Order: sequence, then C-alpha cells, then structure tokens
Amino acid sequence: MHNLITPEPFTEEIMEKARRLRQTLGYADLSDMEIFTEFPIGKATYRRFCISRVDRSVRSGDVHVFVHKMEGTDLKEIMKVIPLSHVLHSYFMLHEVFGRAVAETEKRTGRPSSVVTILDLKGLNLSEFLNPLSAPVQLARLVVKVWSEYFSDNISKFIMDSRTANKLAFLNDVSELQNYLEPQAIPEEYGGTMRDDSGYAQPPEGCTHPLLPVLSSEHRGCDDIWTDHGILKPPASKTYSIKSHQDSEIIKKCTQSGRLIWNFTISGDVDFEIVKRESGKEVQVWPKVTLTSLKLPEYGSVAVNPGEYVIRIRNPSTTWFPVKVTGAADFKAE
Repeated sequence: MHNLITPEPFTEEIMEKARRLRQTLGYADLSDMEIFTEFPIGKATYRRFCISRVDRSVRSGDVHVFVHKMEGTDLKEIMKVIPLSHVLHSYFMLHEVFGRAVAETEKRTGRPSSVVTILDLKGLNLSEFLNPLSAPVQLARLVVKVWSEYFSDNISKFIMDSRTANKLAFLNDVSELQNYLEPQAIPEEYGGTMRDDSGYAQPPEGCTHPLLPVLSSEHRGCDDIWTDHGILKPPASKTYSIKSHQDSEIIKKCTQSGRLIWNFTISGDVDFEIVKRESGKEVQVWPKVTLTSLKLPEYGSVAVNPGEYVIRIRNPSTTWFPVKVTGAADFKAE
C-alpha cells in the first residue's frame, strides 16, 4: 500500500473534546447510520451530498474507504438551505464515524488503522473556484480541504496548508486507484469489486446515495427560522461592530424550558458559541465553530432549561477592520 495512507493517533485531549461535542450536540448515543439518516443536523446536510457509508467490513488492509462524488454538487445553492455551522458540525460528525471505524479495527487487529477518502471531482464547476476569496473557496478551506491538479500551487496554497497537501494524491484516471487500494475497497464503478447492496447506494456499484438537489422554493431567508417555530413577528435585529480579538455577547435569561433561537449575518470571519452560566461557570450549549462570511444568514435553535445563556461572537482576525454582526436571539417556550 502507498505510504501516503498513514494513520495519525488521536491524543486523549482530542478524544475528550470529541466526547464533549457529541454530548453537546446530542448524538452521543446514535449509531453511524442514525447520524446520517435521523439526526436533524446530519440528515439535513448529508442528503445534499453524494457520499458513501463507512462500511466497517470493507477495508484495504487495515484502511477503511469513504467515497464522495462532487458531480451535481452546487455549494452555493446548498448554503442557501443549510447554515454553515450545520455543515461544519456535520463534517465533524463524519470524522467521528471515521474515528469509530478506526478504533474498532485497531482494537481487533492490534495494528494502526486509517480512513482514505476517494474524492471524485468529475462535474465540479471549476470556474467557481478560480477566485481564492469566493464563497466556495472559503467553504472548501473550512470543510473539504482537498483540491485537484487543475489548479496551480499558487491557488492551492490559499485553501490548504502543506501538511494537508502532503496527504493528497491527485489521480489522472480511476485506474490509478489500484496503486493505493486493494480491489475489494474500490467501487465497481471505478474498476474494483466493492458494492453497497444495503439499499443505501444508488446504483449499488457506485457505493454512494444520490444527492437531493436544492430547489429555489427551499431557499432560506433571514426570518424563516422564526416562522419555523411559530414566531410570526421576529425580534428586532441589532448590529454589533466587533474589533480584532474582541467579543460581543448577547445575554438572554430563560425562565422556563423551551428553545433558544438565533439568526445573524456577518461581514467577516467570527468564532461563534453558546454557553450557559451556572454558579460562576460556563457550560457549553452550542460548540464553538469558526464561521466565514458567505453573505448568507447563520441560524439555528437549541433546547434550553431555565437559566442565563450567552451567545458569544468573537472576531479572531488581526486586521484593523471590525466585523459587523447583525441579528437577534430569543426564547420560545415549549
């Protein structure tokens, strides 16, 4: 097997963070398939992408395989129906699935394991990625972290570091997969023998499920999150100007159980999290993520109990220009 496919052990610190995030988001007790098909954040995100399952019984040596096809994927349209934070959390959950597969194999064999992703760039609209500051490139920098040989090194460096680049192999033809993986871990569609006859994949020889295209009628507006929860008159939005390395906090006190709802737009990159203050301590309610401005609303809701909640938005940049955040948050009793 090619020496490019080498595992990296997870530190205990990383594993502890993963456990906390699983618990915070609420999917700690779900199976891999339930994360894909039932958990609201995962279900809404994964159905928009043409991806495979991680079948733990299919390996090339000790390496698991995941397939992601980009044909038909319109990132700009997807971001009009799913908030960026959900995409980022789904990306983390997918890596959780990878981690569980690796852990199971290592426990059984006593040898290092890993997961390799076959990213099929066929049909990708390359013109959208020529501008390194465009929304698709910014999303790719945060989520996908993969690229193709069609771009020069000068453009590639804008979206990945050298450590990430060293883990990639760009193939001119699917037959080159044979240089990296054994036939049973390569989909039949690419010249191997792997199939998925579970009912998940269509067609079975491709090993991926078809993506659900975005319809214009599904596009989300700034106020849709409020009507989703029966709030016909959204709270008034406020604008916050956040300087470099400073925070802005929206503090809300809840007197009964319900949901904390939020929506906002940003003019630049921000760190976003929600915590509950209890006895002088902070308990994370919504994991911290770094969001980039895609000129689309960020929105969501989370179940809450009585107490004081803080929506914290931080400007992590070192530039002189402040980030403008415009939005609102409120509770809906249940």
